[in-house]
Amino acid sequence: MDINQNETFFALDIGTRSIMGILGEKDGDIIKIKNVAMELHKKRAMYDGQVHDIQAVADVAQIVKNRLEKESGVKLTDVAIAAAGRSLKTIHTNVIEEFEEETLIDSQIMKNIEIEVLQQAANILKENLNDNVSYYNVGHTVMTYKLDDYEIKNPNGHKGKKISLEIIATFLPKIVVEALDSVMHKIDLNISYMTLEPIVALEVAIPENVRLLNIAMVDIGAGTSDIAITKDGTIIGYSMTSTAGDEITEALSQKFLLDFDTAEIIKCNLCKSSEQSFTDIVGTQINMSTNEILEQIQDSIELVAKNISDAILKTNGKSPSAVFLIGGGSQLPILNKLIADNLQLQESRVVVKSVENIQNIEYDTPILEGPQSITPVGILTCAIKNERKDFMEIKVNDKKIKLFRSADLKISDALILAGFNPRDLISRKGKSILVTINGDKKIFNGTYGEEAKINLNDQKANIDTNIHDGDTISIEPATSGQNAQVSIKDLISEKYIYINDDIVPYFCNIKINSIECKDYSTMLENGDEISYDILDSTDKIRQNMNIADDKQIFINGEFSKYDLSVEPGDKIKISEMPKEKETSDVQSVKKSITVIYNGSMITIKSKRDKILFIDIFDNIDFDRSKPKGNLIMKHNGNTAELTSELRNGDRVEIFWEEKNNIH
Repeated sequence: MDINQNETFFALDIGTRSIMGILGEKDGDIIKIKNVAMELHKKRAMYDGQVHDIQAVADVAQIVKNRLEKESGVKLTDVAIAAAGRSLKTIHTNVIEEFEEETLIDSQIMKNIEIEVLQQAANILKENLNDNVSYYNVGHTVMTYKLDDYEIKNPNGHKGKKISLEIIATFLPKIVVEALDSVMHKIDLNISYMTLEPIVALEVAIPENVRLLNIAMVDIGAGTSDIAITKDGTIIGYSMTSTAGDEITEALSQKFLLDFDTAEIIKCNLCKSSEQSFTDIVGTQINMSTNEILEQIQDSIELVAKNISDAILKTNGKSPSAVFLIGGGSQLPILNKLIADNLQLQESRVVVKSVENIQNIEYDTPILEGPQSITPVGILTCAIKNERKDFMEIKVNDKKIKLFRSADLKISDALILAGFNPRDLISRKGKSILVTINGDKKIFNGTYGEEAKINLNDQKANIDTNIHDGDTISIEPATSGQNAQVSIKDLISEKYIYINDDIVPYFCNIKINSIECKDYSTMLENGDEISYDILDSTDKIRQNMNIADDKQIFINGEFSKYDLSVEPGDKIKISEMPKEKETSDVQSVKKSITVIYNGSMITIKSKRDKILFIDIFDNIDFDRSKPKGNLIMKHNGNTAELTSELRNGDRVEIFWEEKNNIH
């Protein structure tokens, strides 16, 4: 009776020539491979690692699945697969984020810049190819972070005004991914994990502690040779060539008049025997040494070696320290020597890696031996490390998104594929204004807008919230804040003092960029230079009003013998110094005030203790003997009474109103 696939991991390597399936379990740090099954394609349903005949590939995959289920007694429902690098596209790009002021770099900023650089890579790919092909982002490698132009391993927690991120992003055409998905669907398998063949091969062929070195890993299959380059502990680039094992098979077929299957058998046997025996398509029996055959097809081997070497040099910029070869095609005699010669490396630096070299792997079947089994074992290893992650479909603002692969998928991963602009995640502060006030610089900050509102299945969430198959994400972009708005009035109060009963602004000589400004509502612009004086002492009053030293100043009746402070509302009297023989008799004028008459300031003097509204006619030019309509008199906006008392600063309006304006 079949048992459920709970602790058993299933990996399928869908190659150009064959399909291999393996079942394994995790035992601590050891991966134990329990069952292995391999089946050749019945016809050429795969070209250069890409599915061309979905049903034909599905038929072979079904045979492998059935055999594994029968041998293990396990009902297989989930599978891990890898896509070939035939159509792999890589984009090398970077983004820079600048802040108006020194900012603490937190995980939110780090995630936003990662989203932005991946979207930029996707846009660059779309612009460069212009082929109307949809691509999935299948991973990226961080090259460098820089904070304020200095390279840093991890900026999180540091402060700075500028952060940049440089990456290599990898993409596959949507059709490649969906073809593999269709094959699995036909044999009732759910893709639990999907990655790239170069990535899984590198995972097991080059341990992390070796990736500090500049190493090229080349997976030579039937249709493609996939390349990954490591340096300083990370992957710095991917590449591929479409010349691989099939190039040699076709050369044997043409040179010795063989059908493709016979040529394939001879190619695989070149590394196993020094003598070869075969029959061509006209029935001639041929016996030749392996060396003689290699001489006949050396041009084709040299072409494969040259294309691989050229791709390595183009991606790495120079020869690497070493080259690791894997895949069935890597066993071709003299290939490693030719690659070493092209890269000017010692032959011992270009080596073939086999499953036998992989640590922490246990198996007891000869099918897995050799470099051709690196990829299926790598798929299994990566799947176990990442556990089971869904190949899933979600919605972002009602737009369906299918995530290609997952490793602890979050809302941020979905936003990348949805094309959401990461700059819309964080509210932007309005522009600040920097002005100079009497020689001192001052910043007026804009306001902050509202942060983006993210909901997952109608519940409040953030970009780090985990997502699952069928989830629905809705997001409202962040809003921008208001730019700083500052007027002269925000800098200078409308305060006054009284000098000889005249109303005088406390702040005076206001200038913007050396131009006099009398309008307090004038708005300031970035970079403006403002200057003004404050009449806050008797010395400043003397200086600004050019008062001679022989004049005496009284503040609120107090004689200013020395420099005294002046406050808004103070009453200042400036008079001649008394002569020695003169006495300070009481003047005949008892009362003097300043009012605003029809918009202009005038001074009214009286011999009485009180000044009445009627007294204003003695101080203005207004003829009441010749009426020109109705006489309108207002006192502080209300109808005036002739006997009302006037006070400093009162507003007085007197004018004729034409009769035809009366309704």
